[in-house]
Order: sequence, then structure tokens, then C-alpha cells
Amino acid sequence: MYRTSKKSYETIGVVRHIVFVCKGNICRSAFAEYYLKSILPKGKFNIESCGLDVDQGSYSPPEAVHIGKKFGIQLDKHISKGTATCTLQNADLIIPMEYGQYIRLVAMLPGHESKIRLLRDFASWPDRLICNINDPFGLGEDEFLRCFTKITIIIDRLIRQMPPAHI
Repeated sequence: MYRTSKKSYETIGVVRHIVFVCKGNICRSAFAEYYLKSILPKGKFNIESCGLDVDQGSYSPPEAVHIGKKFGIQLDKHISKGTATCTLQNADLIIPMEYGQYIRLVAMLPGHESKIRLLRDFASWPDRLICNINDPFGLGEDEFLRCFTKITIIIDRLIRQMPPAHI
């Protein structure tokens, strides 16, 4: 059973290296990476993203690119990466989008469970009761807009939980 630590709802510790994870690294985790990079001070953080099921590099779909632009995020040159290309073991915080991905990451990274947290862990009540940020791939631009809006709201809240002296 998944258990969220109390820290999820309080200020989190010093975080310098964050990795977002989803299935294919062409929509959700890629958008989260670029969005967080766009709002944090340059050079102070290492922000990455990767996918659990990436065989070869793929570009973000046109719907993701179009909706990303509405948030000021350029996904047109993003190429997906698998977990082998990310430095998961060195990350301070690993953030999967879905519970199944959380379970896979815990199995892949024994001893690192405490730094793996669902993105929804950082959402406000009652939004954090729904653990998944569902994949919008193939569901049209409206679904991308809903998904990317959720991600921005939660990441903004995540930043507010980081110690102010470290941002």
C-alpha cells in the first residue's frame, strides 16, 4: 500500500536535484522538467526528466508542443530519455506521475524510497487523494491543457514547500 510521508504536506528539505518520471518522457515529465526550469533560478538546480518505457528518443507530440507554448514552454525540440540516461541515484527528489511508476521506481532503487514521491503528494487537499496525473497522450489538446494545468499548479505548490533560503 502506498503511504505518503507527513513531509509531503510540510516544507521539504534542501532539494537541488529533481527528476520527473513518467512512461514515455514525451508529455508529462518533459513538461514538468521544462516548467520547473523556467521558474527556478538558473544554475542552482539540476532538473531532469525521463521515461520508464523509452526504447529510443522520440519527440513530443504536436498537441503537447502546442499546449506547452500556452504556458511558455517549448517542447518542440525535446527528445525523450530513458531512466538509464538520468542520474536517479543522485537525485534528491524523484517524482513519478502515477502510482504504478512509483512502485516500479521503488523496486528499481532499493534504499532510495524516501526520495521517491508522487507529484500529487504536493497537491493541496483534496487533490492529493487522487494519486495519478493521467497520461494525455492521444486524448487531444483539451486533455493536454487539463494535464499541464494540474502539473503547473502542483509544481508551484512544491516550490512553496521548499525552504525559501534554498530557492
